[in-house]
Order: sequence, then structure tokens, then C-alpha cells
Amino acid sequence: MSNIISFGNNDICMSNGTTDVFINLIALNGSELAKTESEKQLIVWISEKDQKTVGMGTVSFDMSEMIWNRETFLNDRAFLVKVTENAEKGFCWEKLDYTPNKEIILPVLEKFKEMLLSMTEKDIKDEELQEWLKEKTELDFPRCQKHNTLLTFCGCQVCNN
Repeated sequence: MSNIISFGNNDICMSNGTTDVFINLIALNGSELAKTESEKQLIVWISEKDQKTVGMGTVSFDMSEMIWNRETFLNDRAFLVKVTENAEKGFCWEKLDYTPNKEIILPVLEKFKEMLLSMTEKDIKDEELQEWLKEKTELDFPRCQKHNTLLTFCGCQVCNN
């Protein structure tokens, strides 16, 4: 089984293991950098793609389905680009109990960044954020005591993996 992140005519196809590494690196780096509510929401949304809880090979998504906020889109996109660049540079890798395979994960991160940069406000599906927020009873953004990642309904993405 595998997972796919898609946008337009672009796809990132990843094994389940690569998906876990990708999400762990985005969760760790994003949690380090997130300051605004919309940035924290995006990191929690991505972290919710936790295969150990949701199911192996079932966390594919299209980037237009992410919980983008039209009002903060440009800043949020720039934030995720920075998160991805930090992950590419190896930031937060030491928090993992394994060493990611650079030959596999770096092309995934680069492609994700390219897809982010190709997105525009026109690509946003406004209903995605509203639907996601309906499911949340509170958004106080608690953090894992061990990894300092933003927690999801599944707990800590990194602890789960």
C-alpha cells in the first residue's frame, strides 16, 4: 500500500514508511515554527494523517483539500515552505529514534515544496476548513511533552510512529 499527495497534474507517491517519515518531519519542524492559529491548524491537520490510528495506506490527500484559510493563505503557504526547507536541512531529525534515508525523503520534501509554491488562492476549497473546525471541540493546541509537537486527536504523531 502507499499514499499519494496530489495537486493538479503532480503526485507524490510514497510507501507507508516514507509517509510516516514525511509527516513526522513536517510535524516536528512545523510545531517548532508555528506561531499563528492558522499555522498551528495546518500542522495539526497534516499530523492527523497518522497511519497508526487512521490506517496504513489511507492518508492520501490533495493539497487543495488542506484546511487553507483564504485570509492567511500567502503567509501560511510561506510558513509550510519554510517548514519543508527546515526538514530538508535536517532540522529536528535528532528528535527521531531513527535516521531518515536522505535519498528517499529529500526528493519527497522538494516535490512537496514545489507543489506548495504552485498553489494559488483560487485552489482553496473554503469548505474544508469549516468542516474540519466543526469536528474540533477546542483548539488550545496542546503539545507532546517529549517531542514538543502539536497534538492531534491521535496524540503525538512522532510517539505513535
